[in-house]
Amino acid sequence: KLLPSRQSFNKRQMMMIKIEKLLNREWPMHRFNVHLFGSSQNNLGTNQSDVDICISTSWNGLRCIKTLANVLRKNGLQIVRTIPRAKVPIVKIWDPVLQLACDLNVNNLLALQNTRMIKTYVAIDPRVRPLILIIKHWAKQRQLNDAASGGTLSTYTWTCMVINFLQTRNPPILPNLHEIPHTLSNDNVQINGMNSSFCDDLSRLVGFGRSNHESLGGLLYAFFRKFAFEFDYATQVISVRSGKLLSRYEKGWHKGMESRRALCIEEPFDTRRNLGNSADETSVRGLQLEFERAVNILLETGGNLDSLCRWYNYSNHNHHINNSIF
Repeated sequence: KLLPSRQSFNKRQMMMIKIEKLLNREWPMHRFNVHLFGSSQNNLGTNQSDVDICISTSWNGLRCIKTLANVLRKNGLQIVRTIPRAKVPIVKIWDPVLQLACDLNVNNLLALQNTRMIKTYVAIDPRVRPLILIIKHWAKQRQLNDAASGGTLSTYTWTCMVINFLQTRNPPILPNLHEIPHTLSNDNVQINGMNSSFCDDLSRLVGFGRSNHESLGGLLYAFFRKFAFEFDYATQVISVRSGKLLSRYEKGWHKGMESRRALCIEEPFDTRRNLGNSADETSVRGLQLEFERAVNILLETGGNLDSLCRWYNYSNHNHHINNSIF
């Protein structure tokens, strides 16, 4: 039920083409290329997933995101929200014709590399995709996936957590794509001065985790158990780029601003960035309670996903906490 339909895939392609055509029609003296990224491209999308679009152009006229919003509105698209001061400015739109929600940015080329990296990890082992999809669905149902305004974590951050979890199983299910020797292709280039290269040769990667025989259900339980009871939030850093857990001291995050963060998750390309900084101490404690709840439910029900992913009800919040066995 989580997998996208062919119709959903086609609508996303139509949205991409529509945006590209209207931009090139509006400003014919400039060139615009429009790319899908995120779940629409990394094989982790669902029918409910928003469309993420990156507009690449050498023209500086779209540096002001409101200029983009105005031309989209003029062409019949509804502007839900503009977020001009975000690290990556975004326009959130609704297409009433295609019935699609879409987030657009300009020249966030690192997001295209993130998408390629995740797509590669997903293709390595058949357990990766369903595990990430379940965690994404669980996080959405429990209202834990709104980094922008909800003080929790983004879908991308949840995905990085799952990838690192699979890198650190014994034996590992996923490799470290950044450290495997690889040749540089056109897609593996420097972006904003950062090394965005990684191994994407699937002929060398598929089957990496075959010596690990853990089931999907066992991995789901182990993921929740790890972040409920085993992960040391005060001292450890989740690092996909290193394929392991780092210490805050190794990262230099034991002092300064990051030392005050309750959760540290290194961005795989921009390693100075902490993906966990969207969640404050109260939010992280809430995450820990949710991980404990998940462990409890999986033990009590034998893995009932309906119970695990029950929609979070604020009015029942205290009831859930008070009735936890942990």
